[in-house]
Amino acid sequence: MIWLVLVAAVFVLGGAWFIAKSMPTRIAILVTGIAAVAGYWILGKPDMGDRPLGQRIQVLETAAAESPDSVTPEQYLVIRQDRARKSPSDPVPLKEIGDLYFTNGRFDEARTAYRSALLRDPNYRPAADAMSELFFMETGEIDPATQASLPAIRARAQTNPESLTSVQVLALINERLVEAPEDATAFRMKGDIYASIGRLEQAEAAYRSASGLQPTDRLALEAWADARFKSSQKVDPETADLYLRAYQLDKSDLRVGYMAGIGLWLQGKTAQAEAMWKDIDARAPDGGPERQMFAALRQMFGVDPASPDSGGNSPE
Repeated sequence: MIWLVLVAAVFVLGGAWFIAKSMPTRIAILVTGIAAVAGYWILGKPDMGDRPLGQRIQVLETAAAESPDSVTPEQYLVIRQDRARKSPSDPVPLKEIGDLYFTNGRFDEARTAYRSALLRDPNYRPAADAMSELFFMETGEIDPATQASLPAIRARAQTNPESLTSVQVLALINERLVEAPEDATAFRMKGDIYASIGRLEQAEAAYRSASGLQPTDRLALEAWADARFKSSQKVDPETADLYLRAYQLDKSDLRVGYMAGIGLWLQGKTAQAEAMWKDIDARAPDGGPERQMFAALRQMFGVDPASPDSGGNSPE
């Protein structure tokens, strides 16, 4: 492959001659350029084609099979891109590439990958389902394709419910609520789905309906309170009331009780909050994660002063 070095040297020589203004400069550029090209030929080994890359990908493939946790998302992406290159008509690698982008919140790249998968096979259902789920994540709406597929989705719910996406489950729930508008559990499940994609307004509407139909539905109250807290990172009076109502229905849920106490403390009801925390602390198991979580909550909301960073120097 010596001819590669010779061809490159010709280009380097031409560039050196026309760019440099003095002969010493031209000679210096020429020597540097030829050395760089020769180094690339020796170290990069262009005559090996993509064999070094193939070997690296094989190492990643082995690692992914034997120790999945050791492979980063970027490395998984490289593996799937290689599979897509080797099987250009196969939609599966492209769908998997889309899933990686989707998981990392890169919706535009995910959409491009899913569309590429569907170009290879317009009937490839996993990619079509992923497109519907992406639309739901972005808009909070059920797309027409999902609505049109309800009979097939209904059948899959009977045989393989784990394969359903959240938007497909929501479509079935909405269908159920048309038939049984008094179904509090269906409203709670609807709220859970909207909360999972950060749609607080729709989630609260569903939880409010569930609670109105079944005031003792502790799970709806707890999920409603959690959705409000996750959205704002605050325990305002309404959120505190939801936690307190849920706790009163089941005092074995120590976390919910502690959150209710945080809400009471923030409202200035410190005696009531401290009494509740004392009771909860007495029932929290020794060595369990509850005490550590409670301590973190107290620091987060300013009940206790924040502890200094471990190993760090205290500010003077």
